[in-house]
Amino acid sequence: MKKKLVFICIVLIVGIFLIIGCDLCKSNNDTEEEYFSVFEIEADSYYDLGFAIGQQFAENIQEFFLLEAELAAALETIVSIDSVYFYENLLAKAEENYPDYVNELHGTSDATGIEFDALMRLNFFGDIIALYYGSVENNAMDIPESLFGCSTVSYNYNGNQYLAHNEDSFASLHDLMAVVKVSMPDKPEFINFYYPGLLYGIAPSMNDAGLAFSNNFVQSAAGDPNGVPHFFIFRSLLEAESVDEAISILENTEPCNALHVNIASGIENRVVSVEKAETTAVVYEVEGLYAHTNHFIQDAMLGFPTADDDTTHERYDILAALIETYNDQLENVNCDVLYDFLCNVAAEPDTTGGVTGGMTVGTSIFNMQTGNWELFFNNPNDNLSQNLHF
Repeated sequence: MKKKLVFICIVLIVGIFLIIGCDLCKSNNDTEEEYFSVFEIEADSYYDLGFAIGQQFAENIQEFFLLEAELAAALETIVSIDSVYFYENLLAKAEENYPDYVNELHGTSDATGIEFDALMRLNFFGDIIALYYGSVENNAMDIPESLFGCSTVSYNYNGNQYLAHNEDSFASLHDLMAVVKVSMPDKPEFINFYYPGLLYGIAPSMNDAGLAFSNNFVQSAAGDPNGVPHFFIFRSLLEAESVDEAISILENTEPCNALHVNIASGIENRVVSVEKAETTAVVYEVEGLYAHTNHFIQDAMLGFPTADDDTTHERYDILAALIETYNDQLENVNCDVLYDFLCNVAAEPDTTGGVTGGMTVGTSIFNMQTGNWELFFNNPNDNLSQNLHF
């Protein structure tokens, strides 16, 4: 009888412990701080999707437009020189190739009250500037520095894939960025680190087909007037269901501005880096560690003129030196190592500090085996992060 009572007591204690343990785990997950607000959207149409995001983040979008009024004015001035060449042709290319995403921005415009053309010019800004740099009338005005930096380290070794990325951008965005989770019928669900007013997919993203994406902004110094606005190409990648499908989009779509994309898949055990300008694309299959910042690296791309960020080569050299220290110990690389790498090239909100012209508005560490995305708030050195997943 005593043995039976002891057994019952043990079962009760273990059961209570498990219940408490489960509650504690649940509590920890529920109380994880959201440094970036997370908005989940289910939409039946692209217009509805854009309208919903506009309603939710109208204040962020309007504030971003006010804070970057100088850039908006510069774009409007360029367009006024020749509205067909610098704007209407770009809009026609977007409507021809990606009408759904144009409708998305119509929805955002209607929800926020921001004029559609003004919203679209901001989504064309890299393309408009590229066309302006390539025109004979360039140098007639000073263009505000875009401050789209970004540093990436990717890893593919022994069945493990990681993608680590600093999103360096306008310092004005330090508390305006957000996260959106999007679900639409018959499309992959995706999570995007969202720029207020800009298309999804510009900042790091992942979809439920097992793909993660990050982009390193490369400013062309001679835009392709026959090309598609490049933010629309980034947006289209979120609906890809394989690495090869994403590569096909990049290879077969001619961009107006230059672009660079990192793509990772734990399902396919692949990480690729794609550089693209006009009709030329180079797809690099990552093995081991690989760094990229804001200039072309592959030999076939070096002939394309680019207006490089002042710090891109400095950041690249820092990352290349860090990578070299792991050349003979790749098996020891993990998410913590990549986090430390990115801390070395991150920038504080003070735009005179760090090794980028703007600031790090968020740092992403994708672990492709677990499907977890750790997103750090602003400078990763502050070690404030939240986890995202499907």
